[in-house]
Amino acid sequence: MRIIVNPAAAGGRVGREWPRREKRLRALGLEAQAVFTEAPWHATELAKRAVAEGCETVVAAGGDGTVCETAEGLFRAGRGRLGVLPLGTGNDAARTLRIPLGFDDAAATLLAGGSRRVDLIAVDGHLVLNAIGIGLTGDISRRAARIKVVRGIAAYLVTAVASLFRYRAPWVRLETPDHRYEGAMTILAVHNGPSTGGGFRLTPRAVPDDGQLDACLVEGMGALRRVSRLVGGLRGTLSQMSGSLELQAPHLELFFDEPLPCHLDGNDWILRPPSVRFTIEPEVLEVVVPGGSLRESLTT
Repeated sequence: MRIIVNPAAAGGRVGREWPRREKRLRALGLEAQAVFTEAPWHATELAKRAVAEGCETVVAAGGDGTVCETAEGLFRAGRGRLGVLPLGTGNDAARTLRIPLGFDDAAATLLAGGSRRVDLIAVDGHLVLNAIGIGLTGDISRRAARIKVVRGIAAYLVTAVASLFRYRAPWVRLETPDHRYEGAMTILAVHNGPSTGGGFRLTPRAVPDDGQLDACLVEGMGALRRVSRLVGGLRGTLSQMSGSLELQAPHLELFFDEPLPCHLDGNDWILRPPSVRFTIEPEVLEVVVPGGSLRESLTT
């Protein structure tokens, strides 16, 4: 087992607290070499190296971005199991996988060693485990990543205020095997799990092992209507509100004329015109999780 630690996660708190965390892991009976990321997407290379050096389980210690990058590295390596110590801001990937957010309980999950296979989303040369946010949610994520004082959903609520009033909805065309939309777009959430941003449930029915993308598109609208959609995201009712389109498909394609702000599990990204395709890669990643079916636990 190897642990990939992102010392910059949670505003640098992970790096500051890691010596204490590592001592606690040893006390719990978990001995593993820790390596540290030095730049965005470094975890992908560290995960590939760990597999090449014989590690069967590679643990991401950080936030959703670290989990995403590590998952991509394992996919590229062609084998290996992903473990998660959720120490970041949002920790939505851990929620999707039903991994406990408490440190001791998450470590106990790693020691127990149960596993399931889950899907990944392929987009723009990357693999994503939990959530992709385009448009307003991409803008909010970029701003939230710069906040060092507050964590979790509070960071997203603080930054959402500025984004709600400043974001300009672009004109897009979206196509799936069964649906087509053309018009202004405020939000496009393309998910493998139900939540993003520390608890915004934009696709509450999504499960990570059903071979389908879950998406929610919100059409263009003014700032005041966006506020109610923010509340709907918190309540898990966004897809039921007027101006929202709920989709499920094995793939979708988005056409647009200008660069779009985006996040890939919290990692900042820019989508470049004229188009991008999102495709599900079914059950390509083995993940260390608590016992029980992911699909059943997410739908009950």
